[in-house]
Amino acid sequence: MEYIKDTKEFTSPPSVVVLGNFDGIHIGHRKLICKALELSRELGLKSLVLTFDPHPSFVLANKEPVDLIYLSCEKERLLSNIDIFVEYPYDLVTAKMTPEDFIEKVICKQLNAKFVVVGNDYRFGHERKGDINLLKKLSSNYGYELITIPKIAYNNDIVSSTWIRKEIKQGNIELANKLLGENFSITGKVVEGKKNGRKFGFPTANIIPHRYKILPPNGVYYSNISVNGKKYDSITNVGVNPTLNGQKKVVETHILGFDEDIYGQVVVVEFIQFIRKEKKFNSIEELKKEVSSNIEYVTSLINE
Repeated sequence: MEYIKDTKEFTSPPSVVVLGNFDGIHIGHRKLICKALELSRELGLKSLVLTFDPHPSFVLANKEPVDLIYLSCEKERLLSNIDIFVEYPYDLVTAKMTPEDFIEKVICKQLNAKFVVVGNDYRFGHERKGDINLLKKLSSNYGYELITIPKIAYNNDIVSSTWIRKEIKQGNIELANKLLGENFSITGKVVEGKKNGRKFGFPTANIIPHRYKILPPNGVYYSNISVNGKKYDSITNVGVNPTLNGQKKVVETHILGFDEDIYGQVVVVEFIQFIRKEKKFNSIEELKKEVSSNIEYVTSLINE
């Protein structure tokens, strides 16, 4: 996959273009992407996803892009089946671009769109004045075909990144995963900690999460971790480790049946199920007993 970011100076080959914000890359987004992949294969075109970086709402509100479901590096991995992934720089100049200019200068000239695939509520351009009606109206002028995809519902509610964000914050990981179409994950580099886990017989791979990344509530989770492209069953603690007087929030993953040195490596931790809230134990022995119990529980889930 070709990954284009931090520049507005580029052009692409003739493409099937998918437009959207793609914060969560959920089941609704996946339907758009699947359509683009289908068309690109049939017609010998490139599949291209264009989104903005940072998210327009943060630029317009002049605030930091906190509570992101997926960071840019994570989107790159999740969209690896696409030929071209463009994170178009969103600044005040981009924000003032008229919908007509966006269609002509970006969609047609830069992206070389032959097909444009969007959700039926897609809005774009200055003050979000552009919509699917304008895209349809100008399609014959610029030689592209518009394809609109209806919103996806789950249990009669429209799937959205806002909904998924709420479920992750509340610890409803299993529901969030259903809405995403895959397990919610955190990507990060394994850093050296105090190595307390190894002293207690439960070594962990520690990640310090990016400050903009959304996290589930502090607690213990059944998880998977990908190391060097291989996936392992694991148990993950999100929090500050109060029993050991921790101060900084970390993501600590104990990999079942694994004891290799992976410091400095980038890993992906997938959250599967919430087990319990983080708590402070009265002693190290009490903590070790609880960790053993949690591992037994996860092992029982694996063996079901």
